[in-house]
Amino acid sequence: MKLYAGERRATRTKLRLLITMAALVFCFVREPPARAAGLLTLHDAISRALVVAPSIASAAAASDLGMATLGEARAPLYPSLDGGLNYYQAPGYNPTVTNGAETAAQLTLNYTAYDFGRRLAVMRAARYAADAARLGVRAAQSQIVFDTTVAYYDLMRSRRAVSEWRASFDRLGRYIAVITHLERSGQAVTTDVLRIRSERDNAELQLAAAEQASRRAAIVLGSLIGEFDPADIEIENPTTLPTLPSGNLKQNPTLRADQRNIDAATLAIKAAQAERYPNLGLQFTTGFLGLNPPKTFGHDFGASYAGSIGMPIFDGGLIRAHIDAARARQMTATAQLHQDELILSQRLADARVRYGEALRQLDILNRSLPTAEDSFALDWTRFLGGGSGTLLEVIDAFRQAQTFRLTRIDQEFAVRQAAAETALLFGVSR
Repeated sequence: MKLYAGERRATRTKLRLLITMAALVFCFVREPPARAAGLLTLHDAISRALVVAPSIASAAAASDLGMATLGEARAPLYPSLDGGLNYYQAPGYNPTVTNGAETAAQLTLNYTAYDFGRRLAVMRAARYAADAARLGVRAAQSQIVFDTTVAYYDLMRSRRAVSEWRASFDRLGRYIAVITHLERSGQAVTTDVLRIRSERDNAELQLAAAEQASRRAAIVLGSLIGEFDPADIEIENPTTLPTLPSGNLKQNPTLRADQRNIDAATLAIKAAQAERYPNLGLQFTTGFLGLNPPKTFGHDFGASYAGSIGMPIFDGGLIRAHIDAARARQMTATAQLHQDELILSQRLADARVRYGEALRQLDILNRSLPTAEDSFALDWTRFLGGGSGTLLEVIDAFRQAQTFRLTRIDQEFAVRQAAAETALLFGVSR
């Protein structure tokens, strides 16, 4: 009778070991994800976003306006040529005054020979303003690259989280099958079954939330690239983490545009001050000028030249107002530069800290995750083997390993986001 009881215990032990091994193999083996054809790469997403982004078109229009303003400011540096036709009759006036008639067909060449550098200052100020507008296009492009990069990586993170929660939900379903079998054989109680079912219900709830977040992330990326069907967006998942870009914050397009605006305002002050000084103008004319049309076009063909010096004596404070307005614009541009330097320096420092902290946490997670998975496997084995392990300990170990896996996904996203923001701040083209 004792031999029969020993054989029963040995058989039960072997059965538990077989169930444990089968459960471990069944629960930890995952099918590798299939690689879909036509995956959207990050480079493709950025290229499409740069094409459809309205901000790029708006910045390009501002740049075109700046170039047009530069052309307008450059024009006074060159002579102007005007043509005109005129026939004048005044029979109601004294012919001694009106000469009876006036006929003119003339070309007039006007040129400002010297104005104490006012035109040149205006032209150079317009050139700096055009450079600032051109840098605005680059700043808009850099912002679109950053937004698209972050949206791309956020979609990758959310879909990885969905895969993780789906795998957990499937594993918990298999655990329920194992524990239900143990309950039927008398090796588990109903409470254990209820607990594992509750844990699977929680995983299902988290899976639904993760799927919703994934759809929203797909919509965000789709709005940037002109694709609004989340189901049609399949992205490539890069496996390597980016390095932290290096560069000089002064190369940021926003700061460079601010400096150009300061230079433009400085030259605007010089141009306003030059309004006080005399201007030397020259005028040349050629054509027909006489009384009646037949005689005028038959005999009175000639040319003339004139010179003039003009200087404002009293203008009611107009020039003073121009100078004060230019100085106010210079102060505003300088304050804007300092403000942008402060904000961008803070963002750069924060991005560097986030990048380093994310890498540090990833190192901890890479070391801790195998331990957490081994701890779960040990608790699960002890529970299946009829040891002192409880299902609460198994669930707690399962949650810990799950938290580590999800945290690793979040920290990898934090590394990529910080690297992308650093590239944006340095003005690095990616």
